[in-house]
Amino acid sequence: MRHLEYDIRLATTIKALREMRRIKQAVIAAALNMEQATYCRIEYGEIAITPGQIKIIANVLGTSIFQIFAIVESEDLMNLKHETLSEILLKFVKMFEGTETTTLITEEELYYIIEKKKRYKHLTKN
Repeated sequence: MRHLEYDIRLATTIKALREMRRIKQAVIAAALNMEQATYCRIEYGEIAITPGQIKIIANVLGTSIFQIFAIVESEDLMNLKHETLSEILLKFVKMFEGTETTTLITEEELYYIIEKKKRYKHLTKN
């Protein structure tokens, strides 16, 4: 089965956020009321994530749905601008949240997520 690139980008973003925050898969699986093995399949893009699941996952990760999608969507914006990815992400998050100063993800955390996602890039080549 061929997975949609966007689904995999979403899954790898969630995985990178979870690892950055040092939250075990079992914690999120319990919040979603599923087995850890099933949740693992979500992170690898084998099972699509529902909107309700994204909301629960964002809550467990201590972030917002908007920030998760901002990170996923920003990958398309990288080719359009000559700014660092962290600048694009911070602008995107501020736009979604309607704020100029408050973000839940720091610039250092964004760099961490970006580096993790680069390592997961091989998933989108299937």
